[in-house]
Amino acid sequence: MKYLTIPALAVLSLALLACSPGIDMPKGTSKGYTSARLIHRDPSLPAITKPIERSIHGMIQESLARQFRAKGLAYGSANADLVVAYMVIYQEPGMTASYADYFGYGRSGDAILDRAHVRGAVESKRPDFFQRAGIVIDIIDSRSNKLVYRNFAAGDVVRGASAATRATRIDAAVAQTLSGFFR
Repeated sequence: MKYLTIPALAVLSLALLACSPGIDMPKGTSKGYTSARLIHRDPSLPAITKPIERSIHGMIQESLARQFRAKGLAYGSANADLVVAYMVIYQEPGMTASYADYFGYGRSGDAILDRAHVRGAVESKRPDFFQRAGIVIDIIDSRSNKLVYRNFAAGDVVRGASAATRATRIDAAVAQTLSGFFR
């Protein structure tokens, strides 16, 4: 899966912003929190074996760790204040898929995917074939299990992007998604 272009982020962003009703989009901040960790992946899920998928998940997870550490939060400890979850969404005309291994349960993942499909694929006015990818990031208070923050970024897939270009684009998408949380 190749990743997003920054100019096209607005397309899926508008689609997901229209997530309500029924999809919470809380905009809490990092104030009062000192640490975060990645959500625990379901151990019964099959291993991610496709090299490109493993690479992209690695890039996302490295970017998440870098973003939190850059803002002064410890990242990775088991007893962290916050749990960070993410879902990757991929679209083509008439088709939307998600990679939700690191999204967890109970926070409207299916509803988000359905809404993204309707807005980004079914109602799309684009006449040509397109490939688009996006990321939804949830931040959950580990003590209360309350969703504190949710945001997303998306854009067109760039075919043949180098690993360095892909990593830069993923890092920019993660930074954009988390920018409201770190205000």
